Amino acid sequence: MSPDNTVQMTSLPQLAQILPYLIGHYPDDSIAFHAPGSNFIDGPTMTCPLPDDPAEWKDTAELAARRFVAYAHDRGHRPSEGVIVYLCREPRADETPWDTAALLAPVADWVFTVLDDQRADVLWTIGLVANRWWAYGCTIEGCCEGEPLPAPDDPGSITAQMARLGRTPGPRTRDIVKEFRPTTADTGFLNALNTAIDQFKARCVTRAERDTMLTSTCAQIDAATRQFRAGATVLDRSVATQLIVGLHDDGAVEAGMAHTDDDLPHARRLWAYLARHCAEPFTQEAVPALTLYAFAAWRQGDLTAARLALHDALTTDPEYEPAIDIQLGIIDGENPHDFVTASRDNHDYRMAHLQHAAQVASEYRPVTDSTAVRHREALDTATEYQATRADSHHEQLRTRYETIDIISGALADFRSGATQLPEEIAARIVLGLQDPETRDAALSTGEEYELPAERQLWANLARRCVPPHTAKARPLLTLLGWVAWRQNDTVTARQAFSDALDIDPNYRLARHMLDGIRVELDPAEVLADRREANLRFAAGRDLDNR
Repeated sequence: MSPDNTVQMTSLPQLAQILPYLIGHYPDDSIAFHAPGSNFIDGPTMTCPLPDDPAEWKDTAELAARRFVAYAHDRGHRPSEGVIVYLCREPRADETPWDTAALLAPVADWVFTVLDDQRADVLWTIGLVANRWWAYGCTIEGCCEGEPLPAPDDPGSITAQMARLGRTPGPRTRDIVKEFRPTTADTGFLNALNTAIDQFKARCVTRAERDTMLTSTCAQIDAATRQFRAGATVLDRSVATQLIVGLHDDGAVEAGMAHTDDDLPHARRLWAYLARHCAEPFTQEAVPALTLYAFAAWRQGDLTAARLALHDALTTDPEYEPAIDIQLGIIDGENPHDFVTASRDNHDYRMAHLQHAAQVASEYRPVTDSTAVRHREALDTATEYQATRADSHHEQLRTRYETIDIISGALADFRSGATQLPEEIAARIVLGLQDPETRDAALSTGEEYELPAERQLWANLARRCVPPHTAKARPLLTLLGWVAWRQNDTVTARQAFSDALDIDPNYRLARHMLDGIRVELDPAEVLADRREANLRFAAGRDLDNR
């Protein structure tokens, strides 16, 4: 740089005052490192937030020092040429600035020890507290302790010097984080959020239900972004809570990352708005929104805001992979547009897969229209009746055979052109098939021409398993998958078996049959075994009824 553009550092007060110009912001409650370059302000910098609990400072300081040495080396700088350390903290309500400075003194020693072991030369360690500075390396008692930072209009101040160079200091951390951190708790909103969380869990028991929720969340992201682009600053409470909860699907995060550059300012405001509404005890819910905010900030070149948001996200959930990936991308200097491209490709693939899965599963997915109420009430009644019965072994056997008889009658009706079953009959079949032996006896062993009616019956019954009876669909999905497999429709068979396993990963018959398809087992082998088993079942019926 020319002499006119050179930063002149001639005093410790100037060294203390230059920090927000070095790292782009004033880091409240942090350790900051700077390795001066040829123009002093050149060279690598790094900040590390200090935990609230001083008991955690030693581990934090030592880890941060080691990371800075590695970071400086990666950027072609030798820490042996000099490192300046800044310790920043604002006094708490019961502390004076001198109390806080004394609390930070051990941190200076811990950092020095690690840097010295790493062959880094610590030039100065400066404490910044309440607009005052301390030089921890000064050995003269009372010197360099608690002096006020130079006034901005002081001709010799760094502020004046940087102003002549056209530079302005970055904002304080506390001002940056106001954009995305909760300041007050909206009790009404938090109650609504709690309800939305419960509803999400109830509606997302199966993969199909999660897929439906993901599709809805992606549509809500687009709609909310359009609202913010049009000038909105708030969202309907119901929409906001559903978005916060829906973003916990990584597919929704991918959709949020895929916005165009023109949408970035509006998307950033949206994610900040959602994160701000996740006050205690719901800070966990803010992690996806914070991650998306950080990604938008990164794309805008605002690395300080991105890092601070990622810090909040990973402090809450240290294993959240989308945040980890973005943090590593920033550290490694990757191009965020590469992330955008990957997110768009993944999102397009995911949406195409969901659309295909929805088309395949539309045959048997639980209904959502007005008939759902009737199906639910019929299953409620049948379940309550079954719970009150104390069946003996003989009664269990009789119920098993009665269920098979009812199924035979229902199949005869469907072969004759029927398309529906009476609610009571359907509920009795569904409940009866929860017994594994009854289910196995109902596995298709008939001729090929009988399969369409059987498939129609099992699909009809599966559609009746509406919440909270979703789990009762497991045997029906397995029976349907078996019929589809026999018909060489392995696409539907795989989907049905997978949906049964999504409800219950330990549902062995569905697992066995899905594995059979994967290893290309001939269903004729399974059919032969089932026919022998059904003969034994029929023979056992005569013995049991004596």
